[in-house]
Amino acid sequence: MRERLLFLCTCTGLELMTATGITAYLVYLNQPTLALISAVVFAKLLVFHFVVDTYDRIRSRKVAWHHLKS
Repeated sequence: MRERLLFLCTCTGLELMTATGITAYLVYLNQPTLALISAVVFAKLLVFHFVVDTYDRIRSRKVAWHHLKS
């Protein structure tokens, strides 16, 4: 539970909330084209951050395992 709550304070969590808010607001303003463009741009950014975060977690586990093994 703690990790999920801390996720909301990370860069990726803030970007996710911002993307949702901006896209929803553009839909509310009846601007579907801008909402779609916004969703695509934010999606690329969010995927990039998820990949970097996952890579960092895997790498840190390997380093920790290597130190335990030695």
